[in-house]
Amino acid sequence: MGGSVDGTVGFYDHTIQMQAQGKEISCVFLLNDTPGVLIGVRSDLADKVKTGADLKGLKLGITAPGSSTDTMARYYIKKAGLGPRDVNIIAVGSGAPGMVALEAKNIDALVYFDPIATMLARKKAAVPLFDARTHEGSKQAFGGTYPTACLYLQQSFIDKNPETVQRLVNALLKTHRWINSVPTEQLVEAIPAGYKTDNTEISMEILKASKDLFSQTGLMDPESAKVPLAVLSDYDPKIAAAKIDLTKTFTNKFVERASRQLK
Repeated sequence: MGGSVDGTVGFYDHTIQMQAQGKEISCVFLLNDTPGVLIGVRSDLADKVKTGADLKGLKLGITAPGSSTDTMARYYIKKAGLGPRDVNIIAVGSGAPGMVALEAKNIDALVYFDPIATMLARKKAAVPLFDARTHEGSKQAFGGTYPTACLYLQQSFIDKNPETVQRLVNALLKTHRWINSVPTEQLVEAIPAGYKTDNTEISMEILKASKDLFSQTGLMDPESAKVPLAVLSDYDPKIAAAKIDLTKTFTNKFVERASRQLK
């Protein structure tokens, strides 16, 4: 919003949150049409904690207050019939610190993503209450497919620089088509060393578990866009009162044009 970058890959949620503040940013390419998030409990509690309602009185780790993990956790807890004070929500940071906090029993449950999801599963340290790396898991947790990571830009930039936006979208669509067409081994080989584990077997497991996150088309489904709006409206009364126009939070025209150009 300050203009130091022209485009951002971030959660689609942000386009809705900004509109509620009177600012226009728009998603032009959907990278992930499921959120890839899990809520899991320590394995030693798995016999007692089988649903969201069973989290009552426990400590749940999120990345940071006001983050997407915070929003999703509070929505899940509310839909399970619990009040905001029934679960002790604690910020533990993203990635490895959350896993360390869970294994040290500083928290009882955790909101997490891959690669932590695969690492915890390999260690048998956590049992998921839901796994939104799949469409079914997303529906279980949020009532529908929850579009997440996307390329968004200020609407003013899109209007002034349509050719630049089109080139970005073309590149992303080519990449997604490649991701969805090559073997997992080839994907692991292509990832720079700093972005994967040193263990090829674990990297393979992570990508196999996460591959469904990547959109096949880059298109936003207007019905799916209603799911994060429902979650955010339930979480933030300002958004609920804002009368959000979802048609101004995304556009499919660049992806549609890219599909024609890249045939």
